[in-house]
Amino acid sequence: MKTIGAFVLMTAALTALGGEALAQHAGHSKNAVTARPAECLAAEAPPSLLCAEVPSPAFDANGTLWITWAQGNHVYVAASQDAKQLSTPPVRVTVDALPIDTNGENRPKVIPAPNGDLYVTFTAKGQKKFTGVVYFSRSLDGGKTFSPPKPVSDEAVPTSQRFDVMRVGPDGRIFIAWLDKRDLFAAKKSQTPYRGAALYYAVSDDRGETFKTNTKGADHSCECCRVAMAIDRDGLPVIVWRHVFEPNLRDHGVMKLNADGSPGRVVRLSQDNWALDGCPHHGPAISITDDGIWHVTWFTDGAARQGQFYARSMDGGQTFSQPMRLGDDARQTEHASVLATGDRVYVIWKEFSGEFDELFVIQSADQGRTWSMPLRVGTTADVSDHPFLIENHRWVYASWATALEGLRLFKIAPVTVR
Repeated sequence: MKTIGAFVLMTAALTALGGEALAQHAGHSKNAVTARPAECLAAEAPPSLLCAEVPSPAFDANGTLWITWAQGNHVYVAASQDAKQLSTPPVRVTVDALPIDTNGENRPKVIPAPNGDLYVTFTAKGQKKFTGVVYFSRSLDGGKTFSPPKPVSDEAVPTSQRFDVMRVGPDGRIFIAWLDKRDLFAAKKSQTPYRGAALYYAVSDDRGETFKTNTKGADHSCECCRVAMAIDRDGLPVIVWRHVFEPNLRDHGVMKLNADGSPGRVVRLSQDNWALDGCPHHGPAISITDDGIWHVTWFTDGAARQGQFYARSMDGGQTFSQPMRLGDDARQTEHASVLATGDRVYVIWKEFSGEFDELFVIQSADQGRTWSMPLRVGTTADVSDHPFLIENHRWVYASWATALEGLRLFKIAPVTVR
């Protein structure tokens, strides 16, 4: 890895938005404390970040932090004005109790729109194993109330959707993509071979009142890795997912939607050549700068390379740079995420030291050509969730939920503009 010297991050302002939280997360610590707080064990425990599962934060255009999470078969949303404590009571999104999927790869999400709307997606587990239904809900009154969740799928009986991702374009259009097994189920009925699942997406241009007909982006996706999406400078979404290339290689595909909403060409991100009869539950991440440079991270255990990697595309996804390894393979580097903002690019991931989960960040000031040395910004002695990077136009934050410390925000660095 090329480096640009010391990376001085402003991590002093560390806030915990909850106490012992989390359950069902992949952690490594030998002395993991996995018991839930007593007040969270009751079936009717009041909603709080103390009892949150897979909390996911996002800043809106005004700097308000919105957090969504699952608790007791319901999904909740609350706001924080200072990124230290909740400033609004949690609002329940779900009407009826649902078996919410709380997998770190498939979590509830809240996306603030440019006009102040709030959009939420989540997955409820299906009756059949490894199936589910992706739901959408919206708030048009600043998070005070949410519409009854409705399936995004246009199947007569939605049953085959999981691992959704959502983004909102600058024009307000809502894009939701997910992994879908409807074609796999149809192939099984007709006794036709079919690899994996499929990538589907839907678009709304009326603030989520309706969604257009579901569109299949690609056959043969992996079945259970998170899907990533970012909005390009022309307002069109770019989707990254683990694909199943012939004969059974689970490398990553990248696709940008066309202006008319049709699927674009599937580009292979890298020739990792990972032959696997299963899914690693380890999806990619993508972020795009204002000048149209794509930055992507992913995990592979292929014949060509193994570990966590980063690459960039300078030509709108036609080609990608040579993959750059992230972290220390001996320390189980995992779940990297990337954020491009201002004139900097940041990548975050976690490693296992043998005793602790540790969080590391690197930055690039030249669009991913050279990088700082990794800086450890957080640690926990217990199970931990996937880390994420978020920003509020003033600061870049690392978001990390752990069982001992709850949801924490690490103030990483100021946003700098060219």
